[in-house]
Amino acid sequence: MQFGLFYLFSDFGNIPQDQVFNEVLDEIEYAEELGFDSVWLPEHHFAVYGMLGNPLTFAAAVAQRTKRIKIGTAIMVLPFQHPLRMAEDVALVDALSGGRLLLGMGRGYQPPEFRGFGVPQEDSSAMFLESFDIMKRALSGEKFTYEGQFWNIEEPTEIFPKPIQKPHPPFYVASVSEKSVDVAARHGMSLLRSPQFSDLDTVAATFERYKVLMRQYGHEPDEQDQPLSVRTFVAPTDEEAKAETQHVVWFYHLLASLLPGAPGRPAPQSGYENYPRDPSALSQVTVEDVWNRGTAFGSPERVIELMKRYMQKLGTSNFMTQMRIGGLEHKKVRLSMELYAKHVMPALREEEARQANAPAE
Repeated sequence: MQFGLFYLFSDFGNIPQDQVFNEVLDEIEYAEELGFDSVWLPEHHFAVYGMLGNPLTFAAAVAQRTKRIKIGTAIMVLPFQHPLRMAEDVALVDALSGGRLLLGMGRGYQPPEFRGFGVPQEDSSAMFLESFDIMKRALSGEKFTYEGQFWNIEEPTEIFPKPIQKPHPPFYVASVSEKSVDVAARHGMSLLRSPQFSDLDTVAATFERYKVLMRQYGHEPDEQDQPLSVRTFVAPTDEEAKAETQHVVWFYHLLASLLPGAPGRPAPQSGYENYPRDPSALSQVTVEDVWNRGTAFGSPERVIELMKRYMQKLGTSNFMTQMRIGGLEHKKVRLSMELYAKHVMPALREEEARQANAPAE
């Protein structure tokens, strides 16, 4: 079993923003002490939904504050930057961290971000593929030219420094659409999954299709890291944990205003069909919805049972737990991390061993 922390850097805005970043750095240092294996950093722009515009900048800071924990991006939005510039930053963080970078990538989905950068959202899929092609070649040490639809490299070019990991840092992709699942499988990339926009049955079915495609393309999905992101909060009692679901309710209500098809936003582009067709439905999410579906809030006992269910249903052996969300206080996040490390991690390792030793049906 692997256990990670995922940070969205969402906040109510009622504490200084520099305090958010400093508290997260403290939590990441504490996570390494508690035995967490990884930390994952997102890229979002122009909203308190996610206040981290460049995860690689923050990853460099994490690299200097930690020694063991792996540092993942979940995800870098490839259409928003020149791929050579991004590859240089990736290689630098890999070097600064001693080869601990995990590179998660995606094409983005929020219309305000595309509008802010002046990038046509209908080009996001083609831009992702072209950018990924350039980045993979650059991170693999090639000196090359390139002629594409969006970027051209006119004379032979290579990046410095080179990443420590060979042939390149591990690649992950965030995927919701059928096309992006195929892209991940074709290139042998690990899949970043979450029951955020879909129910567990849909997430499970998508992962099964991905595994079939992986094997058709000559890759073995079970040999790769396949994280599952789950909003998680552990408190001494269920009652204390349930009181904190308000932060997730706030998150969904804000998200409802940012998705394709939200009021005042363009309707979903091709390739965004698996996002909610009516994002306004997210503005109706309640505490009971959060408590009962797609999360793991509760006492250690309840969280253990919920995560065992995710293991059995979705076949994961790597949890990316998002414990800090909205206005959840720093001291409560640290306590949740402690309880998770003390009670939940050992129980899930035992469950993994039990599943491994169970007779095949």
